[in-house]
Amino acid sequence: MKPLCLTIAGSDPTSGAGIQADIRTFDRCGVHPFSVITAITYQTATKFLGYTSLSDELDSQLDIILTSYPIKYVKIGMIPDVKSIDIIVDYIKKYDLEVVFDPVSVASAGERLSSEGLELDIEKSLLPYVKIITPNLSEASYYSNREINNTSEENLDELKKVAEILLNKLYISEESQNVKKAVVIKSVTSNHDEIFDLVLICRKINNQMEKEFQIFKKNKISFEGNIHGTGCIFSSAITAFLANGNSIEKAIIKAENFFDEKFQSFIELPEEGKIIDLTISDERLKVIYQIKEIYNFISQLREFSKLIPEVRMNISGSLPNAIRKEDVAGVDGRISIVNGFPKASGEIKFGASDHTARLILSAKEFVNSINFVINLKYNPHWISVIRENTDLELKEIIRKDQPEKIKKKEFSTMQWLIKESFDKLGKIPDIIWDKGSLGKEPMMRLFGNNSSEMITKLKKIIKAINF
Repeated sequence: MKPLCLTIAGSDPTSGAGIQADIRTFDRCGVHPFSVITAITYQTATKFLGYTSLSDELDSQLDIILTSYPIKYVKIGMIPDVKSIDIIVDYIKKYDLEVVFDPVSVASAGERLSSEGLELDIEKSLLPYVKIITPNLSEASYYSNREINNTSEENLDELKKVAEILLNKLYISEESQNVKKAVVIKSVTSNHDEIFDLVLICRKINNQMEKEFQIFKKNKISFEGNIHGTGCIFSSAITAFLANGNSIEKAIIKAENFFDEKFQSFIELPEEGKIIDLTISDERLKVIYQIKEIYNFISQLREFSKLIPEVRMNISGSLPNAIRKEDVAGVDGRISIVNGFPKASGEIKFGASDHTARLILSAKEFVNSINFVINLKYNPHWISVIRENTDLELKEIIRKDQPEKIKKKEFSTMQWLIKESFDKLGKIPDIIWDKGSLGKEPMMRLFGNNSSEMITKLKKIIKAINF
């Protein structure tokens, strides 16, 4: 089942922050969004005019969602009043929810989003049930009751003390023993042309704190006006990656990478207002459409089911200058057989593939025009008939020839497969195949530059093996 996430936050009519930004982020990070609205706000990207609390409707919203769906991970944003806190905490305890809290009290335009002094009630009632808290510098200063004067990367002692104070507030409850938690203090300005996030991850065991600090550096971007909703997007990304099965460490790293990638493009609004553009770029859409074109071709023909290996099939396509797994799209959950036809288990998205993504990245180190690959079932007879009846070039790689140190590392194996083939042919052939080894299924791998070329090659293969 697709991972699920819940956001509890205010509604923002610009869709740059609040519930709407959370939903957009959840979707981009591969989880299905559920939402519960705490308040209706009246704002633009640069002005905040006020809000209406929906605390009277909050219990009904949470009850129907949490009694109907198996939700575990929740992001909490705007909390307008004490009544809202009490209701939210009751549901956190009842359903044992994993909470990422973005402690926003002031809108990016500078006005309060909650009743005065509500932070004290949040600290007392909510923070003990929070797994990860993501304050900016002023929020961290407020909740720690400590003025932060020196935020340089060279002297982090003061900032680390603030992070530790906040962390201790997450561990007040007895239920927090042996639970890993984290504080992320966002967008700290250094003395250089950089900003950084300070991350403190900790597990409390028998009242002993095992702490680890990390720093994530970013280039400082100069701009005019106000960027709306950055904190919402970052905290929602962490929540989504947790729901995807990542540890706290990996969820934060992936959220940092996601945010850094998105913080390059903005939707420009009047009065120097800006919203982070979370839409998929044309370049990425082109890759997704090409994978979809290949999938639509094979999924309509029963004959292609015989080409699906035991580990199932995937179609992966990359950006032209891909250098990492996140630059490669694939079918989430791979392709299996349903009612005799190839059937995708999930949607096409970037970062979904692993094995085939590494094949493309390895191939591109030698021939950058290689952008697509499909793993196909191996059959010795098929190798013969493809050789005899098509113009496709095939190359066998013998796995037992791998050096021992490479056998133990899967990514190195993919690099070795490609390098061996390239060294012997001076190019990447249409098909690289092997007879497998202990624990490794025999496999054919079909490479190509674009969807049209891949479909042409697939037609030749299916015609040859059915001849």
